[in-house]
Amino acid sequence: MSKILIACDDSPGSLRGLAYLISKIQAGREKAELHIVNVQYPLHGGVSSFISAAQIKELHQEDGAKALAGARKLLDEAGIPYQAHVFVGEPAEVMARYANEQGFDEIVMGTRGQNKISTMLLGSVSLKLLNLAKVPVLLVK
Repeated sequence: MSKILIACDDSPGSLRGLAYLISKIQAGREKAELHIVNVQYPLHGGVSSFISAAQIKELHQEDGAKALAGARKLLDEAGIPYQAHVFVGEPAEVMARYANEQGFDEIVMGTRGQNKISTMLLGSVSLKLLNLAKVPVLLVK
């Protein structure tokens, strides 16, 4: 059984990546332990002067839960078990470190729709993740 990390931010691209993986699982081509992951960027600019660390943590968890809502719905409707995680940091670095440390076999990430110019370059998170991860990264368009 593969251990797969799925990057989720509730964008159409991330949900396409998850839908692709769900279709493989439902077709019997994949047996997997799924972990859906959302990484929240840290708050900057002196925010901690106005709200407590506990409030910041709660805000990140709430925003992360909202970002995972669409993925949870798809997986629940498909009857596929999963674990959900919300982290704070630079997304590519956090996901690569988590995947490397926790022994994941693969990372799945949807890509966003891009115009002709930007399709020549991958998004910055995708590109960083490809460079930092020690496991295969599947980008789904």
